[in-house]
Amino acid sequence: MSDKQKKFQPTMGFVVAVHQNAMGIRSVAKALGDIFPERLGEALEMAGYQLVVDPFDLSADATKLIALQEKQKTEGLRIVKEADDESGSDTTTD
Repeated sequence: MSDKQKKFQPTMGFVVAVHQNAMGIRSVAKALGDIFPERLGEALEMAGYQLVVDPFDLSADATKLIALQEKQKTEGLRIVKEADDESGSDTTTD
């Protein structure tokens, strides 16, 4: 049986990881300018994500990919002006 009086003793790696994530949350909240770090942390928790260091600037490449995907969504779409109903044609069916 386990001793229920024994407190949780996290490893040093766990403690460092939590502090690193807290620093990341504060950094992103500051960059966004209008969000409290606590709110960003809650949003990350709900989404199931954590912030990690980006030494290879993958965020820049991911941003370019997202922009390209968004551009391709609208590629080929054209704005069509609706014809005026003043032509006198009757489009009703009896």
